[in-house]
Amino acid sequence: MAAVDEATIERARRGDAKALSTLLEEVAPAVHRFGMRMCRHAADADEIMQDTLLAITKNLPSFEGRSSLTSWVFTLARTACARRRRGQKNQPHISDEDAPEPVATAPSPEQVVETRQLAERVTDAIDSLSPEHREVLQLRDVEGLSGDETAAALGITIDAMKSRLHRARSALERKLRASLGPPKPSCPDVAAIFSQKLEGDLDATACEQMQAHLDGCPHCDATCTELQHALTACRTVAQKKVPAEVQARIRAAIKQFIPA
Repeated sequence: MAAVDEATIERARRGDAKALSTLLEEVAPAVHRFGMRMCRHAADADEIMQDTLLAITKNLPSFEGRSSLTSWVFTLARTACARRRRGQKNQPHISDEDAPEPVATAPSPEQVVETRQLAERVTDAIDSLSPEHREVLQLRDVEGLSGDETAAALGITIDAMKSRLHRARSALERKLRASLGPPKPSCPDVAAIFSQKLEGDLDATACEQMQAHLDGCPHCDATCTELQHALTACRTVAQKKVPAEVQARIRAAIKQFIPA
């Protein structure tokens, strides 16, 4: 989610309509992506975005900054999403308009095809996960919230968040594993261990042991490589330009909450 400077937040808290509009414009795309990931339907994502923007507008004057603005916004978005998802399980899958696309670095045609194929696989894999795994991946690996921010948004401790994140990344890796085949019986859950490494939870000895295993196990080495590529693809979602039709819906929603 795009950062909003403290001066803008403070002006918005005090009732500055222009600052409030700027703040809402910055956070709305990320909230919409979160709604799409959790409810997988554009109409639901629009409702979640509008409910969240309204909640921000109503509650911003009392926002004291005890948590980051990002954590607070996603806490409101989770509440709106939970209300929307009640009684709406088993919705038909809608094509994810926020699927990762190649970054603009003049890739070759082959790279474009490979990136799109990976994007489709990652999107489908994440969509098939449980809600709690989808949301922690969306916050930590797509929107790029820090560990502390993610934990605050989820309303859990940092240790609980990391445990959930490691399980989610392992589940994602298992969904993507078809091309690699099953691991050897003696192989550890290398995806969870790799996730711990990414979060800085492995000491030097454990890192050396993991690397020694990867050096001697092509399957686990390939697993880590594929998971790393998948997480990189996750991050490109938040970098993608917001489609024009979504921008229009964002502007229309914001107009409802800004004083004339």
